[in-house]
Amino acid sequence: MKGDKTSQIVFWIVGFLLLLSSVLISIVSLTFGKFPAGHEIMLFGLSIVTLCNAYLYPQFKANDERSKRIREKGMFVSYFFIMGYILVLMLLFEFNALLLNGYQTVCVLATLIMITVFSSFVVLSKRY
Repeated sequence: MKGDKTSQIVFWIVGFLLLLSSVLISIVSLTFGKFPAGHEIMLFGLSIVTLCNAYLYPQFKANDERSKRIREKGMFVSYFFIMGYILVLMLLFEFNALLLNGYQTVCVLATLIMITVFSSFVVLSKRY
């Protein structure tokens, strides 16, 4: 039992360290007028994933029917959000409302996907 709590604490610590570093890198990027470069957005997404895993660790460690159902439903719900993100990005690019290069676009989309999948796991873990 003690090892389980230690693993969860490690997730929390790493998540907050990643969040802090992403905020600091974003501040530096804003200072130099290069925001979003792409990597700071990915770092923010990674910190959200780690914090979600810290919250979900006790439930997903068991790998029982409940955790499998949360993963299944979470991926199903995330699919529709991801399609919505892609549609919105296509419309923004079509009407020149968003000026991002390819690397920035892929980073934004990957970050949105990571955040959507793991936050849907958190929401569904409270529901089921």
